[in-house]
Amino acid sequence: MKIVTRQQQVVTGISVRTSNAAEIDTDTQKIAPMWQRFMELYGDQVANNQRVYGVYYDYESDMDGQYSVMAAVEEGRLTTPISTEPFSTQVLASGNYLCFSAEGEMPQAVVSLWNTIWAYFAKEDCPYQRQYVTDFECYTSSSNVDIYIGVHVEV
Repeated sequence: MKIVTRQQQVVTGISVRTSNAAEIDTDTQKIAPMWQRFMELYGDQVANNQRVYGVYYDYESDMDGQYSVMAAVEEGRLTTPISTEPFSTQVLASGNYLCFSAEGEMPQAVVSLWNTIWAYFAKEDCPYQRQYVTDFECYTSSSNVDIYIGVHVEV
């Protein structure tokens, strides 16, 4: 884990609204079906080693509330398929992020990394506070992911 300062970045893709409680049950989960749909529509376009993002935003409250999530790439990198699926655009906010990294088979590696992140922020002596503005996964290859969590940093 490392602290990084990032500049604003615009991404585009498809999105859903969900909660962690809904994602526990396969009957109500929306993230996995969203990723399946994204790869059906854009898999050939993202196969050329461009970075793919899983963006978490529009938090109702914290990790227990509802939030929006988007499967995306950098703006302008996708062409519109013959589909009724609307593109969404989201700004990855500039600011300070804690970056957590994992390597392994997906989606297990990313699920395990999220569990590590939640445990880290649940510690009483955690030196950082989450912002719940924009968090995102950045898939740099089929077996590597970095997860960026927006945090407040005391100066």
